[in-house]
Amino acid sequence: MKFKLDAHYSEKELEFLEKHNCKILSEIKLSKTNFSEYEVPRRMFLYGGTYIAEIVDDETQSFVWAVLSEWKGVYHFAECYDCLEAMEQGL
Repeated sequence: MKFKLDAHYSEKELEFLEKHNCKILSEIKLSKTNFSEYEVPRRMFLYGGTYIAEIVDDETQSFVWAVLSEWKGVYHFAECYDCLEAMEQGL
């Protein structure tokens, strides 16, 4: 499945992405996913070798940054962070 992604970021987010040499993605193709209706990625970037996506938290209905992981050939979102700074500390 191919996901079309929003590539617009705030000035503060762009500063973070540039500081860490992140690659902003406009689309990504994932073969098998196990996403809930809330977990469809809105924006996504590559942080080092890790794919990070902005998704909706199913409990709070707010946007969070989540780590894309693969287990047994199926993609899912693992850890979630409420801001980029928390993600930086968590990774």
